[in-house]
Amino acid sequence: MAISTNTFSLSASYTKQDMINQLEDAFTWLGWHDKCDHTGLVTGLVDYGIYQDTDGGETTYTRTFYDAEQYTSSGIGTGASFTMSRYFGNPNTVYVNRPGYGYTNGEYLEFLPGEASETASGLGWGCTVFVDNSVSYGTTHNGFYAKNVNANNSYPYGILRHKIQDNKKYGVTYRAFQAPNTVQIEHQSGPFVHPKDPDPTGSGTYNGANSTAHYTPRIAGEYRLDVGWPITDSYGSRYTNPKSDQFQGTDGAKTVASSNAYQLDLNVFRSGIDTNFCVMSYRQPTLSSTKLRDNTFYTFIPHNFTTPVWDLDYVFLGGMTELRPLTNESQTVGFSVETYCTGAASEPEYNIRMAEAPYDRADDGVVAEYRSNLAYGSPNQQTYQDHLRIYNRDSTYDTNNNTFQINNAVSANADYNAVIKGIPLNAMFVPSPYNMPEDFAFIDFIYDAPSVNIQQGDTITIDETEIYVVIHGCYTQTTKTRGILFVARKV
Repeated sequence: MAISTNTFSLSASYTKQDMINQLEDAFTWLGWHDKCDHTGLVTGLVDYGIYQDTDGGETTYTRTFYDAEQYTSSGIGTGASFTMSRYFGNPNTVYVNRPGYGYTNGEYLEFLPGEASETASGLGWGCTVFVDNSVSYGTTHNGFYAKNVNANNSYPYGILRHKIQDNKKYGVTYRAFQAPNTVQIEHQSGPFVHPKDPDPTGSGTYNGANSTAHYTPRIAGEYRLDVGWPITDSYGSRYTNPKSDQFQGTDGAKTVASSNAYQLDLNVFRSGIDTNFCVMSYRQPTLSSTKLRDNTFYTFIPHNFTTPVWDLDYVFLGGMTELRPLTNESQTVGFSVETYCTGAASEPEYNIRMAEAPYDRADDGVVAEYRSNLAYGSPNQQTYQDHLRIYNRDSTYDTNNNTFQINNAVSANADYNAVIKGIPLNAMFVPSPYNMPEDFAFIDFIYDAPSVNIQQGDTITIDETEIYVVIHGCYTQTTKTRGILFVARKV
């Protein structure tokens, strides 16, 4: 089945703010924004205190609970959580972590023993919440859940509320995108977010109402389950804040352009077999090039699938997979598929509720490298034992090489150089949680002409019923043009 495509273009001299709007438009076309209208978010505390005395058995005088959820409420609000540090039996400091929604100003929440303390201690506490109802989050028209593209904001951002599976506790993933400059995008993900922006017309990252929401907006959740840093850390709540100069992306900032002196396209290739699957690729079509990677930049797959490998009642899907060519064609002609197993931290062990994290507890990178056999001119030249190989049989080389007898070869009918379909999301993942739909493929190719400049959007015709469009790839341009291409089926 053929893919569908759309291009979201920015003219030369575009701004950082334009880059966020461009992403929003792309996700709107995909229909990935969860349509909602959330009001009544907890943005601060009016008061808090202990309501049940210690039984005298408490021996630890300090303890911090990073994501304490309410037990009962005087209203109908849901989903709020708090970071609470206590000194012996008394709450010492309390910050709003997750804001929830549907609360009313002055609502009283209770936390029973075991909810924000050790059950054996007999300690409980309560708080009265402050709610800012002057703003709402999410839209009814498929827009970002929250964003700030004000011209005075040095770090414009947008936050996608990405609903992956209904009726699951962690069925929604929040993806925060920041444009730190006009040539890079940085992004994080997590199961919760606090979207409040205390300075919507400026670039400051301030505490929320009554100084108890602690540097919002930010990805929120449990320390070392959902986020890598506690909000009580000096920079912890700014590392996950897309408006902050301290914001730390999943794998650093990704290059999406050479400069804003050229048009910037965000091309989206959507599967016709699984419409939840897409590849997003940045390209500057007016930038001069002699090969694909001269003007094709960050190309990635935002994860959007369900799988029997895990259950979103217990973990959240937060990953991205990057597709990129290797950068020294004279030595290794290949294509790299790299999957990030972190959402809002530098190491998987800090995001262990993320579904993909157990594949990479060592944080040594989950990278599958596909190598072109044809690019070397002879299969005997392929010597990289640790790289993935594409199956290719050529009877020209498959002979018995008998010097003294008649040479015999494998029948040419056994030759194989087909389009490679059914690609695992990452060939290093076992079991594979998801395979790319068969309208996306690899082609290991050889073209007799040298120095051919293949570009994204060019087509490869297998026959009149099977035509592919090029997305990205790596190839030599010497006596012949040969290498490996990642493609999507056009016909």
